Amino acid sequence: MQTEGDRCEGAVLSRESVLNDVKQIVGEVLSVAPGSVAENADLENDLGADSLDLVEIAMEVEEHFDIAVPDELQGKTRTAGEIADGVLQFRPAAPPATGSAV
Repeated sequence: MQTEGDRCEGAVLSRESVLNDVKQIVGEVLSVAPGSVAENADLENDLGADSLDLVEIAMEVEEHFDIAVPDELQGKTRTAGEIADGVLQFRPAAPPATGSAV
């Protein structure tokens, strides 16, 4: 899946931007409108995700944001908001600006 985050590789992303991309991914995997994915909605209990959906969401998020989430942490996030926070935690920091003022 190619979405907005693929264009932002290496860029500093806002939480709002990450959350919107996560909602898009969740919506596509679960076949629901991204606008209906509330930040605090439980993926399983509120949105009906099963274990395979959760694996697919994790894989799509990792690919989209170019991150690797340790196996022991996968499946521990329950909401789109928690996924967005995890993306921001695992995404590498932007390199320092290198400009010479000569």
